[in-house]
Amino acid sequence: MTLRAHALDLAARHSPLVRDTLRRLADAPLADLLAELRPGRSEPWQSRDDLYAAVADQTTALYGPAVAADVLADLREQPIVPTSNHFGVDTFADSVQGTLLFALRPGAPRNVVVLGFGSVSLNNLTYPMGLRLYDPRHGELGGLPQRLPVQPNRDKHRTVLAARPYDAGMVERARGRLVRMRQEGEVSEFCARSADDVLHRAYGSALALPSHALQATRVNTALWEGMFQAEPPARLVQLAIEPICAALLSKDLCDPGSLIHQLFFVPQVRDALLEALDGARACWRRDGSRGTVFCWGLSAAGRRVPLVLDGELLTGVDERGHRLEWKFSQHELVPALLDQRLVPSLFTCFATLAFARGLSCVGGYYQAMYLPVIRQGIVDALGVGAEFSPMAERVAQVPTGLHLAGLQSVGRVLPGGALIPAGPVEIAGAGGLSPADVDALTRVPVREAHLVAFPELLDHLVPPGELPPGWAATIAAENGGRHDGRVIRLEPR
Repeated sequence: MTLRAHALDLAARHSPLVRDTLRRLADAPLADLLAELRPGRSEPWQSRDDLYAAVADQTTALYGPAVAADVLADLREQPIVPTSNHFGVDTFADSVQGTLLFALRPGAPRNVVVLGFGSVSLNNLTYPMGLRLYDPRHGELGGLPQRLPVQPNRDKHRTVLAARPYDAGMVERARGRLVRMRQEGEVSEFCARSADDVLHRAYGSALALPSHALQATRVNTALWEGMFQAEPPARLVQLAIEPICAALLSKDLCDPGSLIHQLFFVPQVRDALLEALDGARACWRRDGSRGTVFCWGLSAAGRRVPLVLDGELLTGVDERGHRLEWKFSQHELVPALLDQRLVPSLFTCFATLAFARGLSCVGGYYQAMYLPVIRQGIVDALGVGAEFSPMAERVAQVPTGLHLAGLQSVGRVLPGGALIPAGPVEIAGAGGLSPADVDALTRVPVREAHLVAFPELLDHLVPPGELPPGWAATIAAENGGRHDGRVIRLEPR
């Protein structure tokens, strides 16, 4: 048995999502999986009109009113968005290629709207404080990807939402570090040239912008457009999910008929909810050891602070030992959310967007596991009284299994023949995808798309102790030996 085959077996054993996807669609083209990404048809508990207005406001601020008008029209027709991404500069091969596939689903509109979480740190998995470089360090494949920081290391624990704009000095220091990496053999000539072009052109084009959010969206637009030899298949519109939810919460918290109002302020419902999701992934532990209850606090240093509900107080202690505290009422929560002293948690974002307003959310490996649990927790909490049954019935109909998890159609061929994941830096550096390449992306079999991603992602699914030494290099070599003509193979000179 090849390691490719063994890796698929391991991933299926540890991930019900991968197991089900391979059982149904292993040999099918990605187009068949993408055809399943359709908005839910059930009527939501609350109107989406205020959601569309909040999205339009954020889009106007970051992209201008003309783009906002187009986005609004598309979302009204197809209320479905990817929500597994993180906000900020995105060079993570998996999220970028996932966004590209989402843009290629049947009947997709001209705009691909991505709602990313900005309450994560600059040093998180997707590494928005700099660039992820898919290039082997000294030829070794076990350490993919490498990281090239742009933001200063002192800011690595800041949330993306609180990040300070980068400046010309930061960009020049990153370019200098890249030169040293090339001199020491840590990156190839191709990687150094491709990354320097991104720093010079994409980062350089956004230096004058006044906020990190504006800079990040400008850089991501340049990265996205650089991936294609012709016009992109869609316009990328990346928005932070938390400010949108904060705008909606400013209304919901004051509306006794809203889902959030019931979950937060009806004592028997809230107690049942806190108990039902205690210890659940992406939620909280009532002892405060993990997660946060409903919102994160934001410290003066821009770091997120886990909170617990202590009686009628939402409270926590920041990294310097300072206590943050809000009365758990709409009168204190609303201004704190709008001022970004409080940030909606993952649970609260999905309760506001998906379960209250029926926005269909397309996730990755983890969302497909925790979102059904959150839905059931809300339904169970609303089960404490017959008067909440109509609301519970609407929540129960919201789809939670929409996913694009670890599927990549594009790989980079190394001089020795190994095939490794490719992010936007490498795709642009290799000349970009031709129209024929883009047309072929959705014909890649689901099994192969998983395998292309595995050199980077397999140990996110499988405990490292179950993987043999050198597993990433072996899978990359075996992937490179496959010449079935379906995976897009970038062979930079």
